[in-house]
Amino acid sequence: MGQPAQERAIAISPEDRKVLVSLSGGDRRGGEPLRAAIVLTAASGLSYAETARRLATTRPTVATWLRRYAEEGVPGLRDRVRPGRRPRVQEADVVLRTLTTVPPGGGAWSSRALGVELGLSNGTVARIWRRWGLRPAEPAGFRLPGLPDLPLAGAELVGLHCDLRDRLLVLAAGPASAVLASAVSARSATGLGAVVAALTGTGPASPVTTSPPSLADFLAAVADGRPDGCLHVLVAGEETACRPMVRAWVARHGHRVQVAPAEPTWTELAAVAAGLTAPITGRPAPDLGGTLVAALRSAWRTAWFSGEPCHWLAAPPTNR
Repeated sequence: MGQPAQERAIAISPEDRKVLVSLSGGDRRGGEPLRAAIVLTAASGLSYAETARRLATTRPTVATWLRRYAEEGVPGLRDRVRPGRRPRVQEADVVLRTLTTVPPGGGAWSSRALGVELGLSNGTVARIWRRWGLRPAEPAGFRLPGLPDLPLAGAELVGLHCDLRDRLLVLAAGPASAVLASAVSARSATGLGAVVAALTGTGPASPVTTSPPSLADFLAAVADGRPDGCLHVLVAGEETACRPMVRAWVARHGHRVQVAPAEPTWTELAAVAAGLTAPITGRPAPDLGGTLVAALRSAWRTAWFSGEPCHWLAAPPTNR
């Protein structure tokens, strides 16, 4: 006798299979790894009972997650958001994940695959990509909104500064031939932890940080450390761009100052720029964007309530 209709083998697409194999690689005693393993095992034609036996779970559990997969696909296997306030999607995480990682099967991310990876709908991912002007198949062509003339491929983070009135991001352009993903993964200096620690006032002091007490001193330190070449400065508001000290600094050194758009915010833009251009060690953390957004917000709050600036300034190049 054949299997009951509800226990016949289910069909999974090649794209789903790649994602399921990736999800099933963790601890299969529970959670998403077990659920993915249930779908993969049952898809081979085994009964619910045999699937449960092989995975040391129960038949009702197998039935529940196979039904959920049949109704919702891979997103149905993700943990549900518990009642209460839904966590806000950090767009910086989506952008950085798109540009610094590759899907399990290689190639470029699709909105569907990245949505499954991050627990988002493919529509949400696609909207974020459009908002940032991001084409996953062309990572080296990505431009930061607000800095349309600066290719981030090979660019370098020079400094970040937050005080009571002003917020600035300073970048130096890299070689035109650089490839974004390889340029990011190849960096191995002090790490983004130095940026976060300097902005939040936590962790050990970094050898590449300094302590300029004001915006004027920050600009002077940048000019002293980078006397050659044009720097790109993204400021949070028109007021900062129009300050006499900033305009004089730009005229003296030939740097370019541009004002961040209203959306994405300066904080989101600075987090993505830092995640793509600051020194890192190893594979970027999945929540790197959110971590940097939180650090920048914390820095601004600190500056606002204490009146003391928060900053990070990279060490000058050694080949001066």
